[in-house]
Amino acid sequence: MSVTLLKSPFENKFRDVLCKTRQEIIFSSPYINHEGVSILLDSIGNIADKSIQILTNLSARNIIDNVTQPIALLKIYNTFKKTIISSLNKLHAKIYIIDESYAIITSANLTNGGIRTNFEYGVLIDDSQLIKTIKQDVLDYVSLGHIFDKPFLARIHKESQKIERVQDKTFKERNDFELKLLLEQGQKINDIFIKRYKNKETRHSIFVKTVRFLLENHSQLTTLDLYELVKDIHPEMCDDTIEYHNEKRWKIEVRQALFFWRRKGIVAGSGMPHHQIWELSED
Repeated sequence: MSVTLLKSPFENKFRDVLCKTRQEIIFSSPYINHEGVSILLDSIGNIADKSIQILTNLSARNIIDNVTQPIALLKIYNTFKKTIISSLNKLHAKIYIIDESYAIITSANLTNGGIRTNFEYGVLIDDSQLIKTIKQDVLDYVSLGHIFDKPFLARIHKESQKIERVQDKTFKERNDFELKLLLEQGQKINDIFIKRYKNKETRHSIFVKTVRFLLENHSQLTTLDLYELVKDIHPEMCDDTIEYHNEKRWKIEVRQALFFWRRKGIVAGSGMPHHQIWELSED
């Protein structure tokens, strides 16, 4: 196995690896902006026949702070032949995988600062077996997140355009009207996300994937353990104010996800209802 240390200046080494992309690139970056995407696209070269999967953290807060830009994600959608964009709360990993030939694990986000100006560090790996493991780990994270399609991103971008003029100013330069605009648009964007998260089919699918992911990474978990871990991963979906028959709706949905896997023989549970111990089935 070959491991190459990557330190600042980071851009040239990053570009050298990206230009070797033949079929697909998979990457995880909490923050993504227009400049970072421009570096990515310019480095890859002939993009029309390539696919991309992205894991990021697209939230109202990050949009208001201008650290993850919907326009940058839309540019990717408009360029690659196949695009999957997933958003996961609390994402912190920065990983770039080129085919199954190279993987960069680094501190650098896909931003102008991350690639060009910050003091970053990372490692470049070219061991195919290790890269396959890294790739699957990132795809597991992708499956836990919310998949955002192009129309949804276009809607979010339309709303974010209303605050771009304010984002270009420092906090001290912003007047009362502009601060009010940020708050109002932040709430509006957040409401759009919440409405998206309320989609029943999406919620069930995400809870199902999350429950299995957690059980694959723990030998045993109680129902109460699962409640805590699921809420930690998806706080935006676990609204304690929404109840059904005097119980938190999201907790019912977590149990429904468990029952889904139990019916398929994938997990087994033992003990009293609401206090069961769950594990992957040995069959």
